[in-house]
Amino acid sequence: MLNKIYLEFSDIYQNAKYEVLISPPIAFRIGEMNQDLEKLFIDEAVETAALITACNPKGIKHCHDENHIAMGDLKFSLNGMKLPFLPASGSDPKGAWKEESYFILGITKDEAEALGRQFQQNAFVWIETGHAPRLVWP
Repeated sequence: MLNKIYLEFSDIYQNAKYEVLISPPIAFRIGEMNQDLEKLFIDEAVETAALITACNPKGIKHCHDENHIAMGDLKFSLNGMKLPFLPASGSDPKGAWKEESYFILGITKDEAEALGRQFQQNAFVWIETGHAPRLVWP
C-alpha cells in the first residue's frame, strides 16, 4: 500500500512549498538546506522539528469544516504532549492547493510518526539541525 501512496503523492509533496507562518515567514523546500530554519532551531534551543497537518487524511480532499475540526484535534494532541508549535502550511507552488499545518519544535521522529499515523497522513516533513528537510512516510 505504501508504494501506491508513495507513487501517487511523492512528486506532489516533494515539490510543495512549505512555510512556517511567523514574522517574517520562513519558506523552505524538501532537500534544500535553509539558514532561517537553522536560526529558528538555535533561537528555540531545539534540534528537531516536524511539519504535520491533519487536513485531508490519506490524501483525500475533505471539506473546510472537517479539516478545521481535524486541525483542532491535532492542536489538542500537541498541547497534551506539551510540545511548542507554530502555524505553518504546505502548498502547491502553482496555488492549486494549500493545507494548514503545524511546525512542531523539539518533537522526536517517533512522536511525529505516531501523529502522522493518528491523523492518517501519507507523509510529513522531518527536519534535523544541520540537515535538509525531508519527507517521512509513517
